[in-house]
Amino acid sequence: MPEGMNTLIENLQLACDAMRRAGLERMDSVQLMRRFDAKYVVPESWLPGLVDAMKGHAHLLEVEGQWDARYDNVYYEPPGDDFLLDHLRGRSRRMKVRTRTYGSNGMSFLEVKRRFPGGRTLKDRMRRTGEGVQLDAQEHTFLAQHVKNMDLEPRLHGGFQRLTLVDFDRKERVTIDRGLTCGLHGEAPQSLLEGLAIIEVKQPRPDRYGPAQRWLRGKDGRQGIVGRKTRVSKYTVSRLMCDPDIAGRTYLSTYRRLQDARSWAEDLQAKT
Repeated sequence: MPEGMNTLIENLQLACDAMRRAGLERMDSVQLMRRFDAKYVVPESWLPGLVDAMKGHAHLLEVEGQWDARYDNVYYEPPGDDFLLDHLRGRSRRMKVRTRTYGSNGMSFLEVKRRFPGGRTLKDRMRRTGEGVQLDAQEHTFLAQHVKNMDLEPRLHGGFQRLTLVDFDRKERVTIDRGLTCGLHGEAPQSLLEGLAIIEVKQPRPDRYGPAQRWLRGKDGRQGIVGRKTRVSKYTVSRLMCDPDIAGRTYLSTYRRLQDARSWAEDLQAKT
């Protein structure tokens, strides 16, 4: 492990050690299955400072003794990649279908995540009882309630490490995803946006004055896409990286800015 990365993990550990903890039993009030999201891309080296800034406002989610949890997703598409094309075309009404498995407790869910005009996000999910990528009859019944095209097939797998900070007073969750990987179905995973983390602020209504957002606005060194609210989808970026045949012209400017941010994060890491 590079020395700089080792220092990052140690500093992140120290910042998280100072946080108050909360378990799943307290999460009902902040499930936010209907919510507004704000996304930010930052260098991983910023994360200890962000966690420290949240210390007086939020609790750190801990499940089965773990606060740095692995998430593994499998994304599904119709044969024509309709969900991806809606993202690439910038349509305000779009959706994703995925399974998500939590490394902290092994639980797995089938999820339908829909985005609406105005930025509102709606997520429905059901607990999975089976394993693997094939969906059973009960899961197909669930999908029939939310998806018109039922001829879905696994297209991409992706994973990351997640920290979840919960502000119970503001009914707000801040998730921090790092160590992202992705791969087309049946292919080996590869690193995605190495050196960068994706922060999502999840709120019941849009509010740009949360402690995480205020810290980001006051952070020195913001440039380009780094540290500023942006439209970024881990799924879409993963598909563009794994499949060079995709024509994502409407999303290419974001993709190029992410690559610039990655290069800048590498330079920053080399100096630490």
